[in-house]
Amino acid sequence: MELILGGAFQGKLTYASEKYGLSGEALCDLVTGLPDAGTKCVYHLEAFTKQAAKKGLTALEALELLMPVSRFCAVVSREIGNGIVPMAAFEREWRELHGAVLKELASRAERVTRIFCGIPEVLK
Repeated sequence: MELILGGAFQGKLTYASEKYGLSGEALCDLVTGLPDAGTKCVYHLEAFTKQAAKKGLTALEALELLMPVSRFCAVVSREIGNGIVPMAAFEREWRELHGAVLKELASRAERVTRIFCGIPEVLK
């Protein structure tokens, strides 16, 4: 599994789709729901972790909902922790949960790639 992350509108999903030849049912937008058996790539991980934070889940509990993560070619996520620390407690809790999920995914991933201006940078 490859973890692909970067800022908003940097080309993460395009990179994953082109690299792995994915389209249609192979892709799952986590804004709209959980992946099914045919999913090879999930994206908008940040939306998924926000819902998990609203439910009070831990990082490992959240990952259990995505299991088995290993069946995915790629997990695509926006970086959300590089800006100003939010004043709202929930927003800080969500960022912490999202960071913990990314940390766990990175440890499990065979490859971690950051996309900046459409350019991939391999971190692991």
